Amino acid sequence: MYKNIEILNKEKFKNLKFDNIDAKEVGKNIGLIPLGFTEIWSASHDMPIIISAGDNAEFVAFCGINLDITIFNKEEVYLPAFIKTYPFLNVEVENKEKKVNSLIAIDNNPKCVAKDKKFFILDKEKNLSKEVATKVELIKELNSQRAVCRRIIAELKKLDLLIKKDLRVNFEGKKEKIILEEFYIINIEKLLKLDDKIIASFAKKGWMGIFDAHLKSISNFEKVLKANKTNVK
Repeated sequence: MYKNIEILNKEKFKNLKFDNIDAKEVGKNIGLIPLGFTEIWSASHDMPIIISAGDNAEFVAFCGINLDITIFNKEEVYLPAFIKTYPFLNVEVENKEKKVNSLIAIDNNPKCVAKDKKFFILDKEKNLSKEVATKVELIKELNSQRAVCRRIIAELKKLDLLIKKDLRVNFEGKKEKIILEEFYIINIEKLLKLDDKIIASFAKKGWMGIFDAHLKSISNFEKVLKANKTNVK
């Protein structure tokens, strides 16, 4: 999955259809899943919510390592919006003027995109079909919420409130292996030492609950990995 991503071109895809794929099956193919602001609390019950590296850092859920070691092998688990929109997703493309445009793309996967599938991608007027439009609306809402998360993390960086971490795992007594080379968590000690006015502003924005969910979720690394005889460090 996510191996043949193409911009949703109305001419190319006018006669093609798609099938919905179980979101859990999509999730099994992804190790890190981006989250929207309002998803963090729900996802934190099942998955460790960490902060990604890089300039556009955001809150992401660590969901597994491969098809055998994934939280989505469990029966009851939160399904992030990102995997519910498959095979559609958002991509950012830079044009000749170096301006970045946000576009809707599709994973042109023959397992779920072909002429013999269930739902049309486009209607007779070459507009998005009702089924696709529903997924696109979810993508747009998720993008908006991810932007909120990026602004929050930018503020945390400005205040030097992040701690760099990595994830090391032993598989059944074998040599230790680094699964995630770099991610970040909030430094709760430094956070609580901030000026009361800053903490109050965070609370007013609803951020403190998100910070709490993020920090409590870190113990879920064990939840993702423990059934597969691994040791987390």
